[in-house]
Amino acid sequence: MRFLHTADWHLGRIFHQAQLEDDQAHALEQIEQLAVKEKVDAVLVAGDLYDRAVPPLEAVALLDRTWKRLVLDAGIPVIAITGNHDSAVRLNYGSAFLAKSGLHLVSQLEAAIRPITIKGVDIFALPYCEPVDVRLWLKQDEIRDHAAALKACLELMRPNFTNRPRVLVAHAFVAGRSPRESERPLSVGGAGEVPADLFGDFDYVALGHLHAPQAVSGRCLYAGSPLKYSFSEAADEKSVLLVDVPDFGQPTVRPMLIVPRRNVRDIEGKLDEVLARGREDHAKSDLVRVRLTDEGALLNAMGRLREVYPNVLLLERQFLQPTDQPKARGAAKRQSSDLELFRSFFQQVSGSLPTLEDEAVLDKVLNAMRREASEGSEVEVAP
Repeated sequence: MRFLHTADWHLGRIFHQAQLEDDQAHALEQIEQLAVKEKVDAVLVAGDLYDRAVPPLEAVALLDRTWKRLVLDAGIPVIAITGNHDSAVRLNYGSAFLAKSGLHLVSQLEAAIRPITIKGVDIFALPYCEPVDVRLWLKQDEIRDHAAALKACLELMRPNFTNRPRVLVAHAFVAGRSPRESERPLSVGGAGEVPADLFGDFDYVALGHLHAPQAVSGRCLYAGSPLKYSFSEAADEKSVLLVDVPDFGQPTVRPMLIVPRRNVRDIEGKLDEVLARGREDHAKSDLVRVRLTDEGALLNAMGRLREVYPNVLLLERQFLQPTDQPKARGAAKRQSSDLELFRSFFQQVSGSLPTLEDEAVLDKVLNAMRREASEGSEVEVAP
């Protein structure tokens, strides 16, 4: 069996006030073309189809067009799961009817237990699940973190294992991997991490959530997002993975590059140097962050930069960066995780560190706040 593994489309995302609908459409068209050219038997999408639970209308229309071209026009089955940015309830609408046409949208845990068999390969599609959801579903109070939740779901799949090759599609943060700034944390502290050894029963694991393409092992990989969604990804090459699963033996994986409509770049130098280079730059429409090394005041630097780079999204001045210790401490605090800040505050107020139960309450409150913001706000939620 041959399939494309992709993830983290984040349709509807706004990048520093820049609209990305045309950029996302350009990337999805390449995925469609690759699927047809490589004659794949399926396309697997490992979560975060949308950037928020209530996506803008343009994002819904773009996803609808993509499904039509893949499933109806090209006749290629699609298996897609919900990620932590998606609304499981909304994406579940009509899923039973759509599956009959070859579009398998899996957003309910009950549907993850049985495989979808294509070309002699069993594909288990596990949607993103909060530990509290698994705990309530299975009535197991001991499920308190993502590792326990994932393990419980995988155990329920085991009675449905066969001698056929086995693929898992999942949305999770595997311990030890490299995150990017554009990913929303699954939990505070380390409660959102899952160990890699949970996936030993599968011939291939198609992961989503982390935006940088990377391997957990030779058969367990993150495809990464098809677009760059933060300046921390400026050096990344975006791709989808073309995977061949044989009847016996190790799958073969080939990255297939996605060429962006507009690249995300960092530009550094003195203002006059940057302006001079920009006038000769053939990619002026790229989304850029400019770091100026000039010292002293500059008159209308952003306005002058946008005369040559119309999509300057961030402007930084190196000599204005904090160098004294109080400012450095403030910068370090801003980079601290929610859990680290909570522990520090709790210790200052009470004189002792919070208990595991206290941290679990914080985790529950933060997750509820993120869901509420994602459901009800048109403003991008900061990771």
